[in-house]
Amino acid sequence: MLTKTTLFSIAASVLVSLVSHAEESPIATQMDLFNDAYKAMRKEQDGAKGAELARQSQDSILKALVEVPEMVKAMPDGPDKTKAIAEYRKMMAELVALLGGMELAFLNGEMDKIPTFIEQLKESKKVGHDKFIEE
Repeated sequence: MLTKTTLFSIAASVLVSLVSHAEESPIATQMDLFNDAYKAMRKEQDGAKGAELARQSQDSILKALVEVPEMVKAMPDGPDKTKAIAEYRKMMAELVALLGGMELAFLNGEMDKIPTFIEQLKESKKVGHDKFIEE
Protein backbone atom coordinates (compact mmCIF):
# COMPACT_ATOMS: atom_id res chain seq x y z
CA MET A 1 0.00 0.00 0.00
CA LEU A 2 1.28 3.44 -0.85
CA THR A 3 1.90 5.78 2.08
CA LYS A 4 0.41 9.27 2.28
CA THR A 5 3.88 10.77 1.87
CA THR A 6 4.50 8.70 -1.26
CA LEU A 7 1.08 9.63 -2.66
CA PHE A 8 1.76 13.33 -2.03
CA SER A 9 5.13 13.02 -3.71
CA ILE A 10 3.51 11.27 -6.66
CA ALA A 11 0.81 13.92 -6.95
CA ALA A 12 3.37 16.73 -6.96
CA SER A 13 5.47 14.91 -9.56
CA VAL A 14 2.44 14.31 -11.74
CA LEU A 15 1.52 17.96 -11.77
CA VAL A 16 5.02 18.92 -12.90
CA SER A 17 5.08 16.06 -15.43
CA LEU A 18 1.72 16.97 -16.91
CA VAL A 19 2.73 20.55 -17.47
CA SER A 20 6.04 19.66 -19.11
CA HIS A 21 5.33 16.33 -20.82
CA ALA A 22 1.61 16.13 -21.58
CA GLU A 23 2.11 16.65 -25.30
CA GLU A 24 5.11 14.32 -25.55
CA SER A 25 3.97 11.34 -23.51
CA PRO A 26 3.61 8.12 -25.52
CA ILE A 27 0.84 7.07 -23.14
CA ALA A 28 -1.03 10.33 -23.70
CA THR A 29 -0.78 9.86 -27.47
CA GLN A 30 -2.19 6.33 -27.27
CA MET A 31 -4.89 7.36 -24.79
CA ASP A 32 -6.00 10.10 -27.18
CA LEU A 33 -6.40 7.47 -29.92
CA PHE A 34 -8.25 5.20 -27.50
CA ASN A 35 -10.52 8.04 -26.41
CA ASP A 36 -11.45 8.85 -30.02
CA ALA A 37 -12.41 5.21 -30.64
CA TYR A 38 -14.24 5.03 -27.29
CA LYS A 39 -16.40 8.03 -28.22
CA ALA A 40 -17.21 6.50 -31.61
CA MET A 41 -18.04 3.08 -30.10
CA ARG A 42 -20.63 4.65 -27.80
CA LYS A 43 -22.71 5.57 -30.86
CA GLU A 44 -21.80 2.78 -33.29
CA GLN A 45 -24.67 0.57 -34.47
CA ASP A 46 -22.81 -1.32 -37.19
CA GLY A 47 -21.21 -4.48 -35.77
CA ALA A 48 -18.27 -4.58 -38.19
CA LYS A 49 -17.43 -0.91 -37.63
CA GLY A 50 -17.78 -1.33 -33.87
CA ALA A 51 -15.48 -4.36 -33.90
CA GLU A 52 -12.88 -2.38 -35.86
CA LEU A 53 -13.07 0.43 -33.30
CA ALA A 54 -12.61 -2.10 -30.50
CA ARG A 55 -9.53 -3.51 -32.28
CA GLN A 56 -8.11 -0.01 -32.72
CA SER A 57 -8.67 0.59 -29.02
CA GLN A 58 -6.91 -2.66 -28.13
CA ASP A 59 -3.94 -1.67 -30.30
CA SER A 60 -3.67 1.69 -28.53
CA ILE A 61 -3.89 0.11 -25.09
CA LEU A 62 -1.26 -2.51 -25.98
CA LYS A 63 1.12 0.23 -27.11
CA ALA A 64 0.51 2.16 -23.89
CA LEU A 65 0.87 -0.96 -21.73
CA VAL A 66 4.61 -1.19 -22.33
CA GLU A 67 5.13 2.41 -21.22
CA VAL A 68 5.33 3.74 -17.67
CA PRO A 69 3.10 6.64 -16.57
CA GLU A 70 4.97 9.88 -15.91
CA MET A 71 3.88 9.95 -12.27
CA VAL A 72 5.30 6.47 -11.75
CA LYS A 73 8.55 7.36 -13.52
CA ALA A 74 8.92 10.23 -11.06
CA MET A 75 8.62 7.95 -8.03
CA PRO A 76 11.80 6.99 -6.19
CA ASP A 77 13.04 3.53 -7.10
CA GLY A 78 11.85 0.87 -4.72
CA PRO A 79 8.98 -1.46 -3.93
CA ASP A 80 6.25 1.20 -4.22
CA LYS A 81 7.36 2.08 -7.74
CA THR A 82 7.62 -1.57 -8.73
CA LYS A 83 4.11 -2.22 -7.40
CA ALA A 84 2.72 0.85 -9.20
CA ILE A 85 4.18 -0.35 -12.51
CA ALA A 86 2.70 -3.82 -11.98
CA GLU A 87 -0.70 -2.35 -11.08
CA TYR A 88 -0.65 -0.14 -14.18
CA ARG A 89 0.18 -3.09 -16.44
CA LYS A 90 -2.50 -5.26 -14.81
CA MET A 91 -5.13 -2.57 -15.33
CA MET A 92 -4.12 -2.08 -18.95
CA ALA A 93 -4.19 -5.84 -19.62
CA GLU A 94 -7.68 -6.03 -18.09
CA LEU A 95 -8.72 -3.21 -20.40
CA VAL A 96 -7.45 -5.16 -23.43
CA ALA A 97 -9.52 -8.17 -22.30
CA LEU A 98 -12.60 -5.98 -21.82
CA LEU A 99 -12.18 -4.56 -25.32
CA GLY A 100 -11.82 -8.11 -26.67
CA GLY A 101 -15.18 -8.98 -25.17
CA MET A 102 -16.65 -5.85 -26.69
CA GLU A 103 -15.21 -6.72 -30.10
CA LEU A 104 -16.85 -10.16 -29.92
CA ALA A 105 -20.18 -8.62 -28.90
CA PHE A 106 -20.03 -6.32 -31.93
CA LEU A 107 -19.10 -9.23 -34.23
CA ASN A 108 -21.89 -11.42 -32.83
CA GLY A 109 -24.44 -8.65 -33.30
CA GLU A 110 -25.06 -8.48 -29.55
CA MET A 111 -25.69 -4.76 -29.59
CA ASP A 112 -27.67 -4.97 -26.35
CA LYS A 113 -24.38 -5.80 -24.54
CA ILE A 114 -22.51 -2.76 -25.85
CA PRO A 115 -23.88 -0.26 -23.28
CA THR A 116 -22.59 -2.51 -20.48
CA PHE A 117 -19.15 -2.60 -22.07
CA ILE A 118 -19.22 1.18 -22.53
CA GLU A 119 -20.06 1.61 -18.84
CA GLN A 120 -17.20 -0.72 -17.86
CA LEU A 121 -14.80 1.21 -20.11
CA LYS A 122 -15.95 4.48 -18.56
CA GLU A 123 -15.33 3.14 -15.05
CA SER A 124 -11.96 1.67 -16.01
CA LYS A 125 -10.94 4.99 -17.51
CA LYS A 126 -11.94 6.83 -14.34
CA VAL A 127 -10.08 4.42 -12.05
CA GLY A 128 -6.96 4.59 -14.24
CA HIS A 129 -6.97 8.36 -14.29
CA ASP A 130 -7.53 8.54 -10.55
CA LYS A 131 -4.58 6.22 -9.92
CA PHE A 132 -2.10 7.31 -12.55
CA ILE A 133 -2.63 10.95 -13.49
CA GLU A 134 -3.38 14.14 -11.65
CA GLU A 135 -5.92 16.17 -13.55
